[in-house]
Amino acid sequence: VTQADYEALVVEVKRNLLTDTQKVAEQTENETSGRWLAPVMAVIMIVSSVLLYKHLGFENEWAISNLLERSNSSQFSQQESEELLARLNDKVRKTPKDVEAWYMIGRIQFEMGNYQQSVKGFNGVLMNLPNEAKTDQAVAMAQLAQAKFFANNRQLDKSTQSLLKATLEINPQETTALGLLGVAAFDSQDYMSAVKYWRQLLALMPPNNSNAIAIKGGIEKALKQLKPEQITALQSEIKKQPAVSIKVTVDLAKEIRDQVPANADLFILAKAENGPPMPLAVKRLSNTSWPITVVLDDSMAMMPSLKMSNFEKVIITARISKSGVGNAKPGDIEGSSGAIEASSKKTKVIIDHVLK
Repeated sequence: VTQADYEALVVEVKRNLLTDTQKVAEQTENETSGRWLAPVMAVIMIVSSVLLYKHLGFENEWAISNLLERSNSSQFSQQESEELLARLNDKVRKTPKDVEAWYMIGRIQFEMGNYQQSVKGFNGVLMNLPNEAKTDQAVAMAQLAQAKFFANNRQLDKSTQSLLKATLEINPQETTALGLLGVAAFDSQDYMSAVKYWRQLLALMPPNNSNAIAIKGGIEKALKQLKPEQITALQSEIKKQPAVSIKVTVDLAKEIRDQVPANADLFILAKAENGPPMPLAVKRLSNTSWPITVVLDDSMAMMPSLKMSNFEKVIITARISKSGVGNAKPGDIEGSSGAIEASSKKTKVIIDHVLK
């Protein structure tokens, strides 16, 4: 459930609102006489349409859309925020299963510091999400836990911790849950667990991200609290993590062979399905014969936190670069494995399409 999806829906409502007006204006302009009536008729139709939509209940949708657009402006007032919330609450009273509206209520109330009301919003999301919407459930559960954390004077009670752990069972890479569980562990002086949660979180974040810098600081503080034997145990656990090694066979689709330049640069790379955008492993080749087989493994990681073994699923991409650089550009020829388990021993990639 995203704001983009919701805004697209509202745009469609607004488009329907203006359709009749546009048709009347076009028809009137095409007539040989009475052209001066077009502006008048357009105004009449706009007013009539607004009144009709108001009667049918769509006026609230229109107002919500306009307020959401204005909310991105620095001039968005407290009064407008309160109006937006009032309209969203009216919406869920009439359509209580509208999870998008419940989610927006939760987010807006959280941003305004009304944490108890934010809890109600995210509870509304979870009560109305279908059972199969596991990804959305994990997001809403993490947001609910965060709201409860702030509502409880930045303390995580046992029920909220259980909610966060249940979130990680659905999505082990849910960043809000990892961050909050690290906070809870640190506050309870369980520094080992704090380091583990925050290292998992750090692996999912771009290295130069300001939040990543803060997480690194938290890890350093936690490490200073550990006893020598705990540090040894932590290092031993890291060494025990199985190294990932995937044999990748790359070939060309028949219909693409004639488009491949001789001695082109071939990049084979692995990225996390849900994680940072940078590659976890990269191999560069100048290839003239197909198919070709290479091995991607943890030794190719650009930094310790960005190993394939730190992620549940990865996507292997093979790209023929006409420019000679690794970043994808129009005209490059590419293929992908789709998401596979990081523990996979081998996979095959067919290069089959040209990037537009």
